[in-house]
Amino acid sequence: MTKTVTVSVNEFFGWKNHPFSDLADQNDELMVKHDQEVLRRAVELLKIGKSFAITGGSGLGKTTLTRAIIKSLDPRNYQLLWVPYTGANRGGILRMLAEKTGIELTRKGLPPLAKLQKHIATEQKDRGAPFPIIVVDDAQHLENESLMDLCAMLISPEENRTIMAIILVGDEMLDRTLRLTSQKAVSSRLACVFKMKSLAQDDAKAMLNFRMEKAKAPGNLFDREAMELITANCGGNRRELMKLAFNLCMEAHLRNEKVITSEMILSTEYMQANG
Repeated sequence: MTKTVTVSVNEFFGWKNHPFSDLADQNDELMVKHDQEVLRRAVELLKIGKSFAITGGSGLGKTTLTRAIIKSLDPRNYQLLWVPYTGANRGGILRMLAEKTGIELTRKGLPPLAKLQKHIATEQKDRGAPFPIIVVDDAQHLENESLMDLCAMLISPEENRTIMAIILVGDEMLDRTLRLTSQKAVSSRLACVFKMKSLAQDDAKAMLNFRMEKAKAPGNLFDREAMELITANCGGNRRELMKLAFNLCMEAHLRNEKVITSEMILSTEYMQANG
């Protein structure tokens, strides 16, 4: 029978913030070996003005990796322009970029794309402005014309030099799209496509332990068999791993149990829901 608990889950376990909440501090998220290698290569590419894509299924760490890449860059030398997908069409994407770069597109003159190119090239040449990097999230939803525009903006047509880089972030659909012959004009502008991988079970354990250590959670929060069950059940998906660990902590709080055991896990609905 579930006991009545009157304290909050944070007070119950003695941590300030829930280690597996979406609100947990992820600025210094654990980087597994594969991610570390992608991070190193991605930063090297950006430093020489190269563009690339990051692809993979939901929950495999694309956003976390992208944030780590950006954090590794000196903000004095690089200007980050985030473009989250909001259903915007070609014109909407150009207006979004114009707003972020501080130019007005409504006045008469050059077409929007040409005006953006000229503005960015002039800012760098005359004023030594930081090198722009456009980060497009959910890039698989962009219209083909928008992808073409972004690639066209990489080069100054007057001087034939690179004036910005792009990072396309998207799921498997983006990876398939970039492989199409019809997208050669886009894929040829990318140095490479980095593919995110599912976590190995040992890496999943390390990620749970890292989150718990950061939150100063009890070291015995999960017993050994519980840890094995959780990491095996998430299928290497980081989002599913965090969701399962979060729900199990809430269940333990309701049951007034300080240690999450394999027996407790198997008696809940979460394992069946995630299995």
